[in-house]
Amino acid sequence: MGSEMCIRDSYKTLEYNKILTMLSSYAACDETKKRCLSLEPITDLYEIRHLQTTTADALSRLYKDSGVSFVGIHNVHASLKRLDIGGALNTTELLRICSLLEVAKRVKAYGRSGMDNEKQDSLSGLFAGIEPVSALCDEIKRCILSEEEIADDASPELFKIRKSIRGMNDSCLLYTSDAADEAR
Repeated sequence: MGSEMCIRDSYKTLEYNKILTMLSSYAACDETKKRCLSLEPITDLYEIRHLQTTTADALSRLYKDSGVSFVGIHNVHASLKRLDIGGALNTTELLRICSLLEVAKRVKAYGRSGMDNEKQDSLSGLFAGIEPVSALCDEIKRCILSEEEIADDASPELFKIRKSIRGMNDSCLLYTSDAADEAR
């Protein structure tokens, strides 16, 4: 209990919470902000050295190339859970997944840029593990034009239905036009 109080006093003296708040202001999404605000100091020397190497490698990449944008990142955990239990997603959810996949594509490309195949750093494995699933992203963009509009050819069934509706609308317009001509 006494050491816990000493740690809290140290946090206050070091203004640790202010540092975390400053860090979280750079986060690209709410989930990342929460993670930043919940960071705790590490005491394991091996872990500290590993993270320092990772930070040095990230800084080295930033000096070589500019950074990568994480704009467009969304937390899609709830949508993926709904899919796991057999649910359907709405257009907003699908567009958010597409946006996340586009960010993954940018990050993957950034991880490859400026790196020789032989030269690896502590971040190479993390970048290699990113799979942007480009085919899925392309299919979402093809089928969903906006949150309010799904493309006619999103599926063969939808194409048939919309074609049939257009045919009925054309018939109705023709019928009303003919009826108006006869009335004159």
